[in-house]
Amino acid sequence: MTVTADDKKRVVLPAAKPGDCFDVQVSAEGTFILRRLEPVLSPAPKLVKPIPYKGGWLMPGEVDMDKLTQEIVQERQRRDENLLG
Repeated sequence: MTVTADDKKRVVLPAAKPGDCFDVQVSAEGTFILRRLEPVLSPAPKLVKPIPYKGGWLMPGEVDMDKLTQEIVQERQRRDENLLG
């Protein structure tokens, strides 16, 4: 197979797919060796359900759930005390 670089130094490899990464080694004789690198797969994003809190939203991964539960209980007690007088 023969490939030719264009004026922007790009070469098209028919077997390559978009996004493929290659390690390039150049020997003293001017030989280029390309090795396809294995893609690094990032873990799937963790889906979380936002929690309504004091007129806003909280993401469970950002807060201590036990502390949040205590704060909600305290807030409800304060509201009950204000309503009862």
